Amino acid sequence: MKLFTDNPDFYPTPTTVIEQMMMGTDIVGKTILEPSAGTGNIVDWLKANGAGKVIACENDQNIRKLLSGKCDIIAEDFLTVTPEMVSHIDCIVMNPPFSKGARHILHAWQIAPAGCVIIALCNSSNLEGYNRREYQELQETVNLYGNSEWLGEVFKEDAERRTRVSVSLVKLYKGGDGEDEFAGYFFSSVDEDAANNNEKEGIMQYNVVRELVNRYVSAVKLFDETMQAAKRINETAEFYDYEIGADGEQHRRSYGYLPIKFGAVTKNEHPTAVTHDQYKKELQKYYWDIIFRKLNMEKYATQHLREQINKFIENQKHIPFTMGNVYRVIDMVIQTTGQRMQKALLEAFDHICSFSAENSTAKETWKTNANYMVNKKFIVPWMCSRYEWDLKGNLLKLDWNSHLEKLEDVNKGLCYITGRKYEEIRSLRDAVNEKLPLWGEWFEWGFFRCRGYKKGTMHFEFLEEDVWFKFNYEVSRLRGWNLPKKTEKKRKAQQRKSKDEEQPTLFGEMEVCV
Repeated sequence: MKLFTDNPDFYPTPTTVIEQMMMGTDIVGKTILEPSAGTGNIVDWLKANGAGKVIACENDQNIRKLLSGKCDIIAEDFLTVTPEMVSHIDCIVMNPPFSKGARHILHAWQIAPAGCVIIALCNSSNLEGYNRREYQELQETVNLYGNSEWLGEVFKEDAERRTRVSVSLVKLYKGGDGEDEFAGYFFSSVDEDAANNNEKEGIMQYNVVRELVNRYVSAVKLFDETMQAAKRINETAEFYDYEIGADGEQHRRSYGYLPIKFGAVTKNEHPTAVTHDQYKKELQKYYWDIIFRKLNMEKYATQHLREQINKFIENQKHIPFTMGNVYRVIDMVIQTTGQRMQKALLEAFDHICSFSAENSTAKETWKTNANYMVNKKFIVPWMCSRYEWDLKGNLLKLDWNSHLEKLEDVNKGLCYITGRKYEEIRSLRDAVNEKLPLWGEWFEWGFFRCRGYKKGTMHFEFLEEDVWFKFNYEVSRLRGWNLPKKTEKKRKAQQRKSKDEEQPTLFGEMEVCV
């Protein structure tokens, strides 16, 4: 059998795409369903990363043989699976057939038990077109119960089977029902003990998280009570009677709309009634935003990194606001801080080198030279105001451009490798406003001394040679270059020490000759 020709919907999922799909999802010990398992790429990844049990479906009998021993097959056609068959699962992870993506995702939503997370790839057109009923239904489901992210042509290059289809990632979160809706929103006693241990040293105190979740749960319950009361008020206030129509049947007769109706509406230009699910989702986004503000995730992030973090935050806003989820996200933030700051260092390094070839020991060839360092002194162009009315005064004036933000990024990277608190360093603009330096006059800011010139350039010099060395050393290590040697100060000290220890004896000279 030729898999790629006999099965037009068979597109094995690349590992890089699976990692992107599963980012931020806790699967350790969980029971997971893979509805279109194929040869088992997703199944293998889930098992290798701690999934407790993986069950699957696969319609192609030839491919199904390749799954033997990897997972339990519960059905051939996923669309025949009923809620009773998957009532025990925690998550559904799927790369459904591109031609039936919307239908498969909607079926997954229908059969998923309360608390289940659905993670699925689909043709991006499923989320854009309104010409098919199932597309509209999928879009409404995503808007109410989750989020989608455009990934692009991720099967174009590294996939086993390539296609230029534009792919999107869909994540849906199945809430609880009735009295059990908020089951699992709070920690068990074991989890609570672990959170209490984190309270003193953690980046967010346990009692703050509990208060926010309490407010969320209470607000949703009050919303439901209020909507029920509003419905009773409207039904009581509205008057209607019945009359016999031409068809001989009894019809309700209305006397017009109530002048005032109770209920919740959106605050946009065309207000619409707010449902229970809509209220929950908007409230979740509101509280997740508070969490991320308190975490201060952007504190050490560079300009480019902030864009990635904002995207991450936007996706997290759709995750149910439970205590377990909050602490999982906090833990993920802590675990990835080192990776984020390493990227910040590399970006800071490239910023300095991009300003001028003179800022690097390698000059024009710095991009291909693995033995270069950022100079201890470097120059940044277009930092100072060059407008005529600014140049008439004696005080330095900063220009408004992106270089200011790039220099702030450099300080953030240096704070990371030195352990200095970024909060202790004022912005460059604040430093200039506070110190009021003259044109060409040195002043200190963060890890540098600086001076600006009327032609627009600003000169920077590392205050401490050790910081300058650590910066170059860490970047070289991360990029796999030859590591810089000792700082000039330490090199000279070592030379002096070597000279003092030299013994110019005949024996020594003979030993060298031998």
